[in-house]
Amino acid sequence: MFHSLIGNIGHLSIITAFVTAILAAYSYFMAARKDAFSAKSWLTFSKTIFYIHCLAVIGIVVSLFTIIYNHYYEYYYAWSHSSNTLPTHFMISCFWEGQEGSFLLWMFWHSVLGIVLINTQKTWEAPVMAVFSAVQAFLASMILGIVFFDFKVGSSPFILLRDFMTEAPIFKMNPEYVPLDGTGLNPLLQNYWMVIHPPTLFLGFALTLTPFAFCMAGIWQKRYAEWIRPALPWTLTAALVLGTGILMGAYWAYETLNFGGYWNWDPVENAVYIPWLVL
Repeated sequence: MFHSLIGNIGHLSIITAFVTAILAAYSYFMAARKDAFSAKSWLTFSKTIFYIHCLAVIGIVVSLFTIIYNHYYEYYYAWSHSSNTLPTHFMISCFWEGQEGSFLLWMFWHSVLGIVLINTQKTWEAPVMAVFSAVQAFLASMILGIVFFDFKVGSSPFILLRDFMTEAPIFKMNPEYVPLDGTGLNPLLQNYWMVIHPPTLFLGFALTLTPFAFCMAGIWQKRYAEWIRPALPWTLTAALVLGTGILMGAYWAYETLNFGGYWNWDPVENAVYIPWLVL
C-alpha cells in the first residue's frame, strides 16, 4: 500500500510543480506590467504560488529518494539505477544518474535560487521571476509523463516497471511481479566524484538562468543597461561554480578513463563547456 502511495504522492507533486510554475510565471508577468496598486497584490500572490511550487519540488525529491533508498523495484527508476549492494553514498548518486533525476536536481537548485531572488531583488523581482518561473515550468514538463492526444509530455520517474516493460513475458505471466534486485549503478559511475560532481555542475547550470532572466527582464522592461549591475555577481558566481564542475569532470575522466579521456567527444562535457565560455 505504501509503495503505491509514495509513487502517487510523487506524481501529484510533479503535476503541482508544473501547474504552480505556470501560475507563478503568469502572475509575475501581471505584476510586472500592472500599476503599483494592483502589482502589489499580484506580487503577493506570485510569491505564495512560487513557495508552493518549491514545496512540490521537495515532495518529488523526497518521494523519489524514498523509492530508491528502500529498493522499491516495482518502480522502473529504482530498478534501473540502484541495487541491494550499493552503499549509501552511491544510493544518493542513483538519484541523478537518470535523465529524470537530473532534471529534478536542476529544478531543485532553481527553487533554491528563486527563493534567494525573491528575498534579495525587490526592484527586479517581478520581471526576473516571470522569466525564471517560465523556465522552471519547461523543466517540470520534462518529468511530467502525461499523455495528451497520443502525445507524451515528459518522462515520469515514478512509472512502474510493468508499465515500462509492457511486452516483457514475465509481466504477461505475473502482472504483480517485483524483481528482488535492481540492475545497479553503472560501474564507471561508482566513484566518489559521482556524489559531488553532478550537484556542482547542475548548480552551475541553474545559476546561468539568473543572468539570462535579468537580461530578458531588462529587454522586456526597456531597461537596457540597468540589468547588468544586479546580474553581474550572479554571472561571476555561475562562472565560478560551473568552472569548478568542469574541472571536477575533467579530473574524474582523467582518473577513470586514463590520460586523454576528458578530450573525447563526450556530449555532456562539451555541453557544459559552451555556457561557461559564454559566461
